[in-house]
Amino acid sequence: MSKQTMGQVIRFLLEKESLLTSGDIAKRVKKDKARVSGYLEAMADYGKVSVKKVGNGKVYFLNKQMK
Repeated sequence: MSKQTMGQVIRFLLEKESLLTSGDIAKRVKKDKARVSGYLEAMADYGKVSVKKVGNGKVYFLNKQMK
């Protein structure tokens, strides 16, 4: 990553592909899944992304109000 924050990178990825898991994002940014999951949970707490449980996992997508 250059000078972009992890949150900016996650937002960019979710703009390109509307539904991603934390594992999908971790692979694309080459960071560990735990770190990415922490950012996603924080972004969900602030209302920047929404979360939907699918089976045993979670799928993240941009909050419609933030687009």
